Amino acid sequence: MSYFTRISVVGLNLFVDFLVTKHGLAAVLRPDSVGFDALHASFLDRLVPVCAQLLAAAASADEISAESDAYELMRAIGNLYVGADNDPRYDARHMVQLLIAGLFQPRST
Repeated sequence: MSYFTRISVVGLNLFVDFLVTKHGLAAVLRPDSVGFDALHASFLDRLVPVCAQLLAAAASADEISAESDAYELMRAIGNLYVGADNDPRYDARHMVQLLIAGLFQPRST
């Protein structure tokens, strides 16, 4: 695994840690509040470009497909956490690891 790829994986794992915190914050703000929408938009404005840079570095090292989209990836990771607090049998972090591992698989033609 290249340096860029290790940095990308570390960055995505930090995003996962952030999501755990954000979901707790979201529960306090309630998704139907104006504050939640503004906070969510602010997070996306700051984090999507960083994720895009990490994905671009991994793609330039030919370790993932250049077709990987930062917003889609972040949305997919975030969606894996929906309801995770309520089901002790569901390990969202494990599912994120599988998703990230899938980025490194060659595309079938």
